[in-house]
Amino acid sequence: MATKTVGTPGNQSLAEFQTVVQQQEGIFGPLIALGRQDPNNTITLEIGQSPAKRVLLEICEGNEPPTKSGHVLICYGDCLVKSQPAKVAAYRPI
Repeated sequence: MATKTVGTPGNQSLAEFQTVVQQQEGIFGPLIALGRQDPNNTITLEIGQSPAKRVLLEICEGNEPPTKSGHVLICYGDCLVKSQPAKVAAYRPI
């Protein structure tokens, strides 16, 4: 499986970060991991066909992201939102 990791500024709002992730899914293929490399976030994508439905990002508390009705959890990572540490989960609509 070929992958592509892209950096994006950690000072973005969650909505801006989500837009970047969705755009990158449209270019490279589905998201497989989120992370951070200060002062940026990292997005890792599986190179291939773009998913029909793009991921939605949510800030989550605790060690496990909650289940979300009508969605499947894709990944969960330590990221930056508006330059502040945050646990971010990526969900794909079913």
